[in-house]
Amino acid sequence: MELRHLRYFVRVASELHFGRAAEQLGISQPPLSQQIRLLEGELGVQLFERSSRKVRLTVAGRLFLEEAKATLAQADHAISVTRRAAIGEIGELKIGLAASTLYVPLISETIGAFRASHPDVHLSFTELPIAAQREAVESGALDLGFVRARNAPVLPEEVHSLCLSTDRMYVAMHCNHRLASEQTPIPIAEIGGEPMIHYPYDREGFLEDLRWLFVNAGLQPRLLLETREMTTLLGLVASGLGITVLPGSLKRLHVDNVHYRDLADEYALSSMWVIHNEMRSSPTTLAFLGLLRGRAAQAAHSHLAA
Repeated sequence: MELRHLRYFVRVASELHFGRAAEQLGISQPPLSQQIRLLEGELGVQLFERSSRKVRLTVAGRLFLEEAKATLAQADHAISVTRRAAIGEIGELKIGLAASTLYVPLISETIGAFRASHPDVHLSFTELPIAAQREAVESGALDLGFVRARNAPVLPEEVHSLCLSTDRMYVAMHCNHRLASEQTPIPIAEIGGEPMIHYPYDREGFLEDLRWLFVNAGLQPRLLLETREMTTLLGLVASGLGITVLPGSLKRLHVDNVHYRDLADEYALSSMWVIHNEMRSSPTTLAFLGLLRGRAAQAAHSHLAA
């Protein structure tokens, strides 16, 4: 039994007229009648009562009609699912994040747009350091990752990176801090002896870039406290327990009693990168990356035009 036989049967059962059914199916009536008789022969039951004046379903035919419709609906669903999966409209997207990823407008807006255009794709997010993301993207445990570093991350040959945005680092301090009276960018040398609160970025990421800035200025950062919650970090700054240095995208976290000043140093920059495995990219991953690249190109063009 083939699906086309079921489609023939359903059409005849709907019309209860072989001529009209054949016309709608785009075939002539004799072959249609022959196919229905072959179907009845295969089933071993009569599906239609035929007379010169009318065609009607038998009891067995009425029961078979419901099952045939369900079978065809399931077959159509299977075809639809397969085709949608092939173009990335359904499936799962596993994404690794740096702590500040979702505060980069390009990324958060792309995720929102992708969610709107691909509502049947399940999105999962995991915050991980660069080393863990690199390993997970290489193995396929993650579909893509967002990492923060001044320079392009070191990656295996099959894992590629794309720079999405670059922020200037800034200093966050209590509004009564001795350095909070000005708005101008501040040289890193001026915060060399200040107690610092920091997020535990891994050695390849933001914290390493920050250490490099201090060392380049002939200083060592005075790392006083570490916290794994970004809101806690800024809360401690707001309490006056120390200062912190963060990427510029996190200025969007407005906290009372906290004053921001950009770092003036030429290399006080931090970039956000997306990494993905060219060999393991699913249609869903490619659909997301296509949207992300398109929006990044638009943002770059707008920036140049401005």
